[in-house]
Amino acid sequence: MKTRSDRNLKDISVAFNMIGNLEERFPVDSIKLSDGTKIWNLVRVILCFYIQKQDGGIEAEEISSKTLFYLLKDGFSPLNLSNKEIDICGFSGTESRKFRNGKFYDIYMDPLYDVIDCDFYVFEWPTSQGYRRNYRKNIYSKNYTQMHIPIFSKAFLNIGIYKLLQRKGFSIESESTLREIIEYFSKKTLLNENKLSRYVDDAIAVFFNMKGFFVKILHKISPKAVLIRCGYGRFHMALSQACKELNIPSIELQHGIITKYNVGYVKTTVSENRDCVPDYIFTYGDIFSNIIKNGNLFTHDKVFTTGFPYIEEIIESPPSINDRLKDFISKFSINILLTSQWPVADEIKNFVLDILKELKKSKQNVGIVFKPHPRDWRDYSDMEKSENIFITDKYDDVYEILKVIDIHSTVYSTSGLESLAFGKPNIFIDVGKTSIKKIIDVVDNQTSFMVASPQQFIERTNHIISNYKIISKDTIRVSEMFFKPNAKENIEEKLKIIGINTKHD
Repeated sequence: MKTRSDRNLKDISVAFNMIGNLEERFPVDSIKLSDGTKIWNLVRVILCFYIQKQDGGIEAEEISSKTLFYLLKDGFSPLNLSNKEIDICGFSGTESRKFRNGKFYDIYMDPLYDVIDCDFYVFEWPTSQGYRRNYRKNIYSKNYTQMHIPIFSKAFLNIGIYKLLQRKGFSIESESTLREIIEYFSKKTLLNENKLSRYVDDAIAVFFNMKGFFVKILHKISPKAVLIRCGYGRFHMALSQACKELNIPSIELQHGIITKYNVGYVKTTVSENRDCVPDYIFTYGDIFSNIIKNGNLFTHDKVFTTGFPYIEEIIESPPSINDRLKDFISKFSINILLTSQWPVADEIKNFVLDILKELKKSKQNVGIVFKPHPRDWRDYSDMEKSENIFITDKYDDVYEILKVIDIHSTVYSTSGLESLAFGKPNIFIDVGKTSIKKIIDVVDNQTSFMVASPQQFIERTNHIISNYKIISKDTIRVSEMFFKPNAKENIEEKLKIIGINTKHD
């Protein structure tokens, strides 16, 4: 009897290809809401999210009583949008902020204050953990608006009615096609059809009501453009569609690795359906732009390579790490940062434990700095029995750690590309699931390497250290394929091309 594990749903290419199969078998673009919005670009993302939720090891996050108090308190307050002249607004989230120079800095939006001289506001959504509540007085963003859904707003009431009574408030054209897709998909993945159907319906209901919420906000403030940190998901796609309906240009700023299996940017089938997708996207480097241009979701001439301003800023600043980590790395001649990932966290942990055994055998002076993924709830304290490993807090800043280590290692994390900009070579680990080779071209055996065993890991570490100056120099050169230099200037230039004035009139 087959189980979900037989489908290897942790392999992102499997889920991606399943979505492509749906697009070939069914008239997916016929699925529309009563207002005419084609919702397949949303549904395909939601289907992949559901697979990750079931098979990727995500554990539900507890909402503390303190967080719930703040959410309710905010809900009773109206949005503070009155009398604001807003030329450009950027929609982001609390997960984008890092503590820098005594302020919490949005790494995607705040660098743009050096580019945008007109009235630029950062609109920020909270996380369920309520991190914003701890730093609301230490925000860097010059023009800052806390976002929430007021309890007495139409969106809040409609979502509440849907949750309680299952009254949608809208109809779906070709809904029978949607139900056939859900039935077919659940059989192929061996997932519960009723739960999957409810998950998709909930996402569509939230999308529909949030789109109306965003239309009302954007109509009131009438910005020249909207910048979006992430372009896929219920809230993000509702924002993009609201912009389309009001003829406001929406621009996504790349926020992480984009691969040829990322449903937020790539489709296997050709389609003219651009609903729920931002008008433009600014990418870190040409390698990402090419993936998107070949991905059938964005119009080719609306994909621009600009670079990543924050990574250029942070490379130039001195490292900021805690004393415990400083003390640890001082004990070793070679230090390796190994970043974990929640979908394959167990496999990575076992691999690291085997590496530690090899280090003990060989008595090499190598330290492993291990950083869990922010979504990972696992306890790694048992690994600290080895003197060769240091477990960081899962919310520690990867960029700061990259400044003080020699080599970076991961399975397919974004940090495996970001490390290149810091001149730090990569050792990518193949744990028998999705490998980096499948999703993006970075392994060149000159600056980034692939290993499948702890023994190979040690051998490759020795090779890199023996040729470190040459490899590190080549690494910085290769990084320009992934991170185009002079990002702020590039962004200013592309905004002008789009026709967006970044100066006061």
